[in-house]
Amino acid sequence: MNQLTILNQNGQLLVDSRDVAEMTDVRHGHLLAKIDGYIKALLTEPNFRLSDFFIESSYQDS
Repeated sequence: MNQLTILNQNGQLLVDSRDVAEMTDVRHGHLLAKIDGYIKALLTEPNFRLSDFFIESSYQDS
């Protein structure tokens, strides 16, 4: 994969973490752990809204 697929959900541009993991050659589970770390760091910053960076999905792998 050379390019991320950008999704438009109600005017909000999003990318799938699975695509990011593949593009950066990182296991998806490791990427999710890194994202959790970013979320914890952002929660300590009053000038950032978490939803500006990450939106949790309800995707379940079969």
